[in-house]
Amino acid sequence: MKKPNAIVGYHGYWAVLTYLGLISAAVGICLAIQGHLRYALICLMVSGLCDAFDGRVASLKERSDKEKNYGLQIDALADLVNFGVLPIVIGYSIWQNNRFLLPLHFAVCSMYVLAALIRLAYFNVIEMELEKKNEKRTYYEGLPVTSAALIIPFVFSLCDLFALPFQHIYLCLLFALACLFVLRIRIPKPRTRGIVFLCLPGLPAVIYIFIGGR
Repeated sequence: MKKPNAIVGYHGYWAVLTYLGLISAAVGICLAIQGHLRYALICLMVSGLCDAFDGRVASLKERSDKEKNYGLQIDALADLVNFGVLPIVIGYSIWQNNRFLLPLHFAVCSMYVLAALIRLAYFNVIEMELEKKNEKRTYYEGLPVTSAALIIPFVFSLCDLFALPFQHIYLCLLFALACLFVLRIRIPKPRTRGIVFLCLPGLPAVIYIFIGGR
């Protein structure tokens, strides 16, 4: 009989990227609260990069059903923090001095994180059904929450470059993303090459944010 781990859970190299993505998001939340917006955005992109490849790393190991279910759960829970909580904390850091529109900001943030939660829970349900049928996912229903890791920093870079009011545009952006998370639209699931291609636009955004922009 296999001896149980001293620490609860199912652990291996296949879970490391998920853990690192969550740690990056936690650091980003702390940085955003302290007003370090640019570094918080970089943490958001690091979390997105980890999430983009954690499934590929996990597929390299033959896992038990319990390990697969554990991986599915920690991935969704981490994604809620990485791409649900961190973006609204970033919003709070740029809106906290605008008391006049604060109720609207709270409403949009609540809508955003709720939409992210619904999207992730629905994804898990469908993923478990596909697993039972031994089928592979070929498309997503709704915009994956991970897309926030690319879209938000990219929009910030454009706003900073062209001196646009990011705090107002960000409010509209979170509202739009929340709607796209839960709309029943089919988005093809990219393969590894597609993921690398989608990450390329984030590279200039990382460089621009890191060097400080204006």
